Amino acid sequence: MATTAQMHHLIALEVRIKQTRRRLAKLRQEGIIDRITLPQTGRTRVWYPTQYGAQLAGEWPEMRGRQPPRGAVNRTAVRLKVEHGLTVTQTALAFLEDARHRGDVCRPLDWIPEVHHPLGGGEAVIPDALLYYQRRTADRRDDANRTSRTYGTDSTGSTDGGEDDGNDVRVG
Repeated sequence: MATTAQMHHLIALEVRIKQTRRRLAKLRQEGIIDRITLPQTGRTRVWYPTQYGAQLAGEWPEMRGRQPPRGAVNRTAVRLKVEHGLTVTQTALAFLEDARHRGDVCRPLDWIPEVHHPLGGGEAVIPDALLYYQRRTADRRDDANRTSRTYGTDSTGSTDGGEDDGNDVRVG
């Protein structure tokens, strides 16, 4: 879920926010997304995918194998989770904007909310989100030479980090 302003920063910084609003309204007319309006903020709209929209997105090559978070397509569930959901989206935006500024690689679809990690015996860990972030080294001329770290957070907010052989940074 995301507010209109968050969607604008996420996908359409090169155009005016008015055009982003029109695009969102068109997607709503087509039944791909829906919205709720936050009462405490006046006219702030929060957008989320409909069941049909989640089904369509699931057909994209980038989204194959991903399931939408539980309740992500349900108006009541969105209302109940809106504060938390918008905070998670704002965190994603901070990483995306920093990556753009630094010339690193972190795209909108590199942030995946509520990824289910089975532990066995019917138990699982479901972090708020999983982030793939590709950081470039100080020598920006050598794009093939990249470094990475894996970061995790738990419910207390404590973090740990360690070197990883891959090119991604995961925040979960």
